[in-house]
Amino acid sequence: MRYSALLLGSIGVLADTFELQRCAFNAAFATHDLDWTWSPEAYADLSRVIGGRGRIQHYADSQEQEVDVSAIYDSKIDAFGKALEDGVRLRRGISDLIAEARRCEIRIALVSTEDKRQVALILRALGRDLDPSVFDYIGDGSKAARPKPEPAIYRDALRALHMEAGDALAIEDTPEGAASAIEAGIDTFAYPGPAMQERTFEGVIGTGSPSLDLLHSEEQTA
Repeated sequence: MRYSALLLGSIGVLADTFELQRCAFNAAFATHDLDWTWSPEAYADLSRVIGGRGRIQHYADSQEQEVDVSAIYDSKIDAFGKALEDGVRLRRGISDLIAEARRCEIRIALVSTEDKRQVALILRALGRDLDPSVFDYIGDGSKAARPKPEPAIYRDALRALHMEAGDALAIEDTPEGAASAIEAGIDTFAYPGPAMQERTFEGVIGTGSPSLDLLHSEEQTA
């Protein structure tokens, strides 16, 4: 067995929430009487900024406006929760990968730096497909000394799992997330969502939809 830990790097690895997130931000802007609308293209570009609060602040700075970032972000969380009320489904390949990891007694972690509330919302929305108890570690922003692409959250996960970097495989959906895992010394496979297809993932061992071979192959090639 090549790996002893499977590290799923974000809620975006689990489920495609790009459009739900974008619409939740726009709903929050409307709640606060802001004449802001993020198109799919604009939101894809803003995804280079890690964290919802960071994106709001970055955009406010670009518009030379002063806003209550925390209040807007809280409204975004509320809107995202409403959008998830009907649930979401796991992305292709993730259910099989988790099942195989469990069968092989590979430790499983969700290594997110998202707001704790947002992580809880997505795990609840995935209830048809995923039991959160499969995770031996669930990360969120409160556990990360610094956000991705800094490697802090991955190092915290490795400590919690009592694993070395060479024991783990990370799956990430953004170049910034992949950079975080790679900086921590972890083999990283890129599983980009629709909005990330044109982005470049430097240093990964492969890109595409994850297969069970990832957990078993002795060597991976990009």
